[in-house]
Amino acid sequence: MKNKLFITLLLSFFSLLSLPSVSNASIVRTVKSSQVTGENATGKTIEVWAGHGVSISFYSSGEVIQKIWFDDPSQFIVDVDGCLEGMPNCSTENVGAGLIHIRRINKVNIPGLPKASYYGSHLTVITVSSSGKKVYHFSIVPGTGRPEYSQIEIIPSSIASNQPTQRTPDYTALSDSRFIAQGMKIAQDNQWLAANGQLWQKLNRVVTERSKGTDLRLAASSAGVSMQVIEKLMRIGGKSYLEMPPRNIPNPNNNQSPNNPNSTTEAENVVFEKLKSR
Repeated sequence: MKNKLFITLLLSFFSLLSLPSVSNASIVRTVKSSQVTGENATGKTIEVWAGHGVSISFYSSGEVIQKIWFDDPSQFIVDVDGCLEGMPNCSTENVGAGLIHIRRINKVNIPGLPKASYYGSHLTVITVSSSGKKVYHFSIVPGTGRPEYSQIEIIPSSIASNQPTQRTPDYTALSDSRFIAQGMKIAQDNQWLAANGQLWQKLNRVVTERSKGTDLRLAASSAGVSMQVIEKLMRIGGKSYLEMPPRNIPNPNNNQSPNNPNSTTEAENVVFEKLKSR
């Protein structure tokens, strides 16, 4: 009864939240540099929508981009507002940029490039400033639904901590949490998922952590829930994906770690098969 009340209250909360179009919300999201660089970095997931590119700006941090690596360019195009190391017609004297622009393209097959185990790509950025070189890490994924922002502005962590600013709600995280919660309710109503089971409690943790802005894969991994189950719940909860990562079939000869977001427990496999048949 308490679990049903929790989901009902959670869905009521999310129904009060309006997910505005990019024209109604702030088109610029700020990210502290410490989140994406350094020993304590947790990374940043950036969505890029079809017909709506997203820029990563280092103007506020005063850093100069020297080089970038984009591990899977099969569905994105990257451009910069200057010259980078390795680019044609760029001499070593004029290397430098301040902004990266990323656009979606139809996925193409690149010979020799293995498919990523998830549906995005890793972006590494090398910058230089008066304090030395830094390495930044981002996860670039295809966006679904209505575009929610146009630019990610990297700001110095010292400025962010000394000058309190009003936090912009992470609408992507809130919508993900709402879709998971709705999928859980549908699964419960159809008796695919037990409301008093261990998996239910783990999913509640994912919903709570994702609503706080925690990266979805990190939230799932910390709770010990596979991404296959999370993505299926989000889909039946109302979220539309342009594409889904392939399901990994566990090898019975290998030991699966409960904190591996791509592994599934026996209980999760049972639930997943019920959800898959919907």
